[in-house]
Amino acid sequence: MGRRSGPGGHAAYPREDRLAPMADPQTQIQSQTQRPASADPAAHDNASPAPPVAPDALGDRPVRLVTFDLYDTLIELRPTRWERLAAACARVGIPADVATLRVADLVAEDYYTEENTIQPIRDRPDREREAFRLAYMERWLAAAGMPHDPTTVADLRRAYLAEFEADPLGGEYRVFTEVMPALGRLRAAGVKRAVISNADADVTALCQRLAFAHEMEAIITSALVGYEKPDARTFRAALDHPAIATAPDDAVHVGDQPRSDGVGALEVGMRAAVIDRYGRQDDAALARIAPGAIRVGSLLALADAVVRHNTARATA
Repeated sequence: MGRRSGPGGHAAYPREDRLAPMADPQTQIQSQTQRPASADPAAHDNASPAPPVAPDALGDRPVRLVTFDLYDTLIELRPTRWERLAAACARVGIPADVATLRVADLVAEDYYTEENTIQPIRDRPDREREAFRLAYMERWLAAAGMPHDPTTVADLRRAYLAEFEADPLGGEYRVFTEVMPALGRLRAAGVKRAVISNADADVTALCQRLAFAHEMEAIITSALVGYEKPDARTFRAALDHPAIATAPDDAVHVGDQPRSDGVGALEVGMRAAVIDRYGRQDDAALARIAPGAIRVGSLLALADAVVRHNTARATA
């Protein structure tokens, strides 16, 4: 697969907006300059009661690099996609429970990962992209136990788009409040940090706008690499980056998707952590999908575990 075009080519398609129109990356960045990122320390970060990271969970080697997924790991779009779908349901008079849609979203996300691995959605003709979005909606509704006949799916697709038309800036990204303390903790301990994101255009400008790019030593975007997570080549592009060159077994990747983040990292030889911000992950299911990946409730918990792990290795 060849190198994909950057900001001048494919339009940005943030992971939160599976069903939304594809937005021009410059418009996306401009919307961030018009709407400041949330930095309210009291903002709810949806941290779940994941078990503490066990002392031996990170293996025998020190952790020299932590790589981070971007969407739903470092930043979140507000309103969330399940809140938007609930609003779309209200538009057409269909009862919907936001909590149920949030959990059911995992099924739709798994479908996205599977389809995007076969052929990136952004590379498909318009008709195929629209067919994918309808199928994505159908799976999401079915997983939530809601009507999912073709007419209902099409009606909700239109209502979902209307939610974006009612908010021309497309919502607001916010950085989870624990991100900066976690990155600072790792930096102080001498652990390198990088982003690995599946996105259709370089996410560097977005990370800069949200004021955490300076804490990253590299920002890797699949659109520029030419491969999508969980493809091992996306992770190798980060591991081989001259600013952070690190052996796979000296690195940990953390993201919110067991398949694209957990499986991909493990296959290349990295350690893997799945962040369960929304209380949706099941340990047994995670063990089946990505054996060896650990579940964490926050990035700060992971950073603390990495620092403790490295300290123990240094004094052993």
